[in-house]
Amino acid sequence: MDKAELIRRIISDLEADLDQATEAALESAESATDDEARSESKYDTRGLETSYLAAGQARHALELKEALESLRAFALPEFSATDPIALGSIVTTLSSQGRETYFILPGIGGLELETEEGPITVITSKSPLGHELIGKRTGDRVQAGGGKTILKIG
Repeated sequence: MDKAELIRRIISDLEADLDQATEAALESAESATDDEARSESKYDTRGLETSYLAAGQARHALELKEALESLRAFALPEFSATDPIALGSIVTTLSSQGRETYFILPGIGGLELETEEGPITVITSKSPLGHELIGKRTGDRVQAGGGKTILKIG
């Protein structure tokens, strides 16, 4: 599995998401300052709600931008078969839900990538599972996510 290619795919997806989020934030900001958003009575909250939406969308766009910067700056480390799990590791686990594969990266988590070997879920080291996986080795168990045994580190 080519980790660099997976990261390129993630970056491409995030760039598209950032474009959409930026456009939505700009549209919401325009709507919040539009004449139609002005309150018609003290109970009319359209303008306030629209400004909250614009702020949320702007925050989301900023988070995507920061995630992109983290991924672009990330240098994949070289791993040997005996190294513990670290950022850049692809980890296969076994639990009562079956086999699951995770790619631990900086900046963003929650994405699912389809590969020839099956789905890979991107997680960060800040997530409960990612935090617990860092430093572990093949055969170790983690409790996050209902208990998982580490089968393979790549």
